[in-house]
Amino acid sequence: MVDISARHQALVDRLKQQGCIRTPRVEAAFRSVPRHLFLPGVSIETAYTDEAIITKLLNGEPISSASQPSIVAIMLEQLNVQKGDRVLEIGAGTGYNAALIDYLVGDFGQVITLDIDADIVENARQHLLTAGCDRVQVICADGGFGYPAAAPYDRIILTVGAGDILPAWQQQLKPSGRLLLPLALTKNVQLSVAFDRVNSYWENDSAANCDFMKLRGAFAESQEKEINSKAVGF
Repeated sequence: MVDISARHQALVDRLKQQGCIRTPRVEAAFRSVPRHLFLPGVSIETAYTDEAIITKLLNGEPISSASQPSIVAIMLEQLNVQKGDRVLEIGAGTGYNAALIDYLVGDFGQVITLDIDADIVENARQHLLTAGCDRVQVICADGGFGYPAAAPYDRIILTVGAGDILPAWQQQLKPSGRLLLPLALTKNVQLSVAFDRVNSYWENDSAANCDFMKLRGAFAESQEKEINSKAVGF
């Protein structure tokens, strides 16, 4: 018989040893949220490997996945969520990342996660309910527009690659807020970059290598043009 708890905790131990998990709060979130509940139909052995798992294809191309746990941990450390924060996630995926953020914001925080596909939204919602995360709001919407109904946000995180910071994300972030996104520098190079707003400009806090699927929706084409025209000097 597979010992689910042992595999779960062993994965967290590896992420901690590798330096992906650095703080006690992020470690506690990972130890509390079982990844396999967000991957029904996937074996326990596979669910607790440090691998990305494709969850949806379109015309043979992957468009949604469960992100690799190590980059999930790295990005949550970058995001630096505080208790009571209001967080917007763009790219719901399986709902696993939203569940981790929900643990971090605590009872008085709020997590809203968006996805452009209704089936992804419904699956993420069911996974979150199975995991006992009934506070997370899962909305079907184009993430390029953000979600103004619940703005402003203390944190905005993207789990899709973007070529630039869109106006809606800037407008919906609090003056002291943090934006974290996989910034596409070229077609094949992305960095997970944390930006803090300082007066009228963005200040980079940290960056890490990553590889996410691209933003879809109304801004997909403009984002692609931005990547193609970008002079990389990061």
